Amino acid sequence: MTSSEHEPPLPHNDGAKTRRIDLGLAILSAVAPPRVSHTPSEIAAWCACTPAMISSIEAQALRRLREKVRRSFGLARCDMAERRRLVALLCPPST
Repeated sequence: MTSSEHEPPLPHNDGAKTRRIDLGLAILSAVAPPRVSHTPSEIAAWCACTPAMISSIEAQALRRLREKVRRSFGLARCDMAERRRLVALLCPPST
């Protein structure tokens, strides 16, 4: 069972919302200086949507990426959790 089976997908639309978000991201990436991070609120302003939607899209993309990495390396879910704990120990977040 994959993580996408546990959580509902993002709501479907006629594609207009997706195109608007894609356009907003393309414009933001074109005008933003290199290596600058943006908050979900800033991204949402460019994409004409809510910060919650941006956070939801990001979370879903990260879940899908983790699942693909897990499958490509043949790792069990517990292996991935153990690796995350190890990375957290070795590379604590800077404050």
